[in-house]
Formats: sequence, structure tokens, C-alpha cells
Amino acid sequence: MLRIAICDDQDESLRLIDRALDDYLADSQGLAADVSRYGNPDAFISDLHSSGGWDIVILDVCMPGMNGMDLAREIRSRHDRTEIIFISFSSDYAVEAFAFNAVHYVLKPFEYKDFREAMDRAVGQLEKGSLPVMLQLENGIMQIVDADDILYIESVGYRRIVHTRSAVYEETKKSLSRMFAELEELTPGQFIQPYRGYIVNLDAIRTISSDKIIMQNGDFILIKRGDFRHLKDLFFKWSFRGRNLIV
Repeated sequence: MLRIAICDDQDESLRLIDRALDDYLADSQGLAADVSRYGNPDAFISDLHSSGGWDIVILDVCMPGMNGMDLAREIRSRHDRTEIIFISFSSDYAVEAFAFNAVHYVLKPFEYKDFREAMDRAVGQLEKGSLPVMLQLENGIMQIVDADDILYIESVGYRRIVHTRSAVYEETKKSLSRMFAELEELTPGQFIQPYRGYIVNLDAIRTISSDKIIMQNGDFILIKRGDFRHLKDLFFKWSFRGRNLIV
């Protein structure tokens, strides 16, 4: 059973989203969900930490106090594998939304087909499952990590340091080029090599400036100034892949 949460401070908007979700679940044979509804961001945050989180969250962007971006930041700080759908009257926050790896950004007032598309993508991501990557650590220890959980990999001397959302590992056998080839075969286009000695997960980038990539965990990776435009294009193409902004 899916665990879904909705947070919108406007009662009428919350009812519309709730109704659309009921219709979606009714139309989806075999799909059941436990739905939590919040008209207050503080209550959402309280339950986020006490309940263990949700599979899918549907967030209004503009709310008093903590807005939808603040809630998404809190979700990502927990390293939850949660699919986020933003719903807003304005497209102003769309780019920032996808920096949080949102699955969709829907503009109000929306039609049911728009909502259904967003939910289809969220459910599809959940059904995709994990992408296992085998790491060979010291003393012959084998460690499996999910490719989506890898933030970046750096080569330090003869070591490959794998930074994930929850831990750091030292790969002792594979070269950086071999690791990149394995990741490219597993999930084409998701990982890039922006600078010598690095592999970066496009899904784990917070932003790209003229001289560095800033990761979602706050780490940064220097880039050549002349590479900024190319890397920015790769980041946005990946972030918006198959996601048509609804206007």
C-alpha cells in the first residue's frame, strides 16, 4: 500500500487535490493508498519525523511560514526515497523544484489529466525499483548501493571514494572509468564526468555556478569556467527529461 501525503494551506485547494487523488486511485486497478492530509506545514513536518515519511508527497509551493520548497528540503535531508509533486499557481519555482528531484510540477488550476500524469510518473518511479551497484571494499568486503543514492565519486590517488546519501565508501578494485561505464550502462545519462577525477549524479546536484557544482549535501566540485554552459545544459536536460511544464 502506498503512503501518500498532501500539504496545502488553502482548504478548497486541498479538497480539489484530495478529490483528484481519490479519482486516480479509483481509476488505478489494484492500487491502494493510505492518505494523510495537512493544511499546515508545521503539522506535516511533525508527522514526517514521527511517521517515518511517505512514498509520495503532493506539496503546495506557496504557504505561510514554511513553503513547499522548505518541506522538500526537509524530506531530502532525511534521504527518504520520496517522490515529490509540486502544485502551484506560479511557474516561478519550477527550476528550484527540480533541483529537489521533483517528479512533476503542476500549475493550478489543473485538469484531472494533468494530475494523473504527475501521479503516473511518481508511481512509475516507485515501481522502477533500485539500481544496484556492487562496490569492492577493503578486506574483500562487498557492498551494494543504489545508483540513485550515489551523490558523486572522486578519485584520490589510487582510491575511488563513493559519496552516497547516507555513507561514504572506498572502492578498492575498479578504476574510475570502469565505474563510469557501469553506471552509464545501468542508468544512461544520469552520471557525468564534469572534471578530471570525478563522477557526478545529475539527480544529486543542487545547482551549478560558473566555477563549481554544488551537491545536495552541500559539497562542491570545481569546474573549468569554460565548461559551465555545457554542464548547465546537461543538468537542465536531465532534470526536465520527459517533464512538460503544464501551462
